[in-house]
Amino acid sequence: MAESILKSIRIPPCPDVVIKLMEEERKPDVDFTKLVKLISGDVGLAATMLKTANSPFFALRNKVSSIQQAVSVLGLKNLMLTVKSSALKNALGGEKVSMERFWDRSNFTAVVASHMADRVEGISREDAYTYGLFHDCGIPILMQKHPDYKEKLAASNGSADLVVVIENQYYATNHAVVGNMLTRNWGLPDYISQAILVHHDHTIFTNPSDRSSPVVCALVAIQLISEHIVATFLGKPDDAEWHLSGQEAQDYLGLHHEDMADIAEDSLAELEEIRSYR
Repeated sequence: MAESILKSIRIPPCPDVVIKLMEEERKPDVDFTKLVKLISGDVGLAATMLKTANSPFFALRNKVSSIQQAVSVLGLKNLMLTVKSSALKNALGGEKVSMERFWDRSNFTAVVASHMADRVEGISREDAYTYGLFHDCGIPILMQKHPDYKEKLAASNGSADLVVVIENQYYATNHAVVGNMLTRNWGLPDYISQAILVHHDHTIFTNPSDRSSPVVCALVAIQLISEHIVATFLGKPDDAEWHLSGQEAQDYLGLHHEDMADIAEDSLAELEEIRSYR
């Protein structure tokens, strides 16, 4: 039954231009001329690059007017983070007004996760950002397939049950499974796809298995703490998962009260800066 449900869910393909950019990114000697040509050939992606490079975040004295200049300003890491974020939004209907809060929260979580990676050995800022951005990507897919999904999800936010329990009850699958399928289909690293699959499994910190390597556990812990900080920033209550696993996530990363306070202070300042230039 579950298998047939999953087969009926449309997983959007990764755009060809993004695949080519990711292939180039993995090469020992990246050809930036090729990157510029690929981005220039996609109007939407080119516009996003120019907008990002000219944002107050980079505080340029003179605005850039070409993709070559934008690539130079962003650098490879920021470039690819922007590419993945733009591709995900476009593939999942992220331009719809009803999804704005979802994408804002996903982006804020990714930013805080990237910041936290500096404190966690073995986790890069880029992986933390990518995971933070994609960890809930199954939600808009299910939302598009099921007209009543948003209503059911809203009800789950006030429930003691985890979101995935309610999703499984109504749809015989959940956003963690669907998100895992999308990221594997898009060729993201296996440990990011695996972390998405298990990010609602509160036992991974206390009862690790072959499904939860140290990298996977660290990514999930970073995400839980990042979402807690973002909830504080947005003035929203913590969900049931933070009350269930928040302390375990902190313990897994070896974070004490003073560490959490420092991370929250730095992250909230960064989020406020981001919100100010939107």
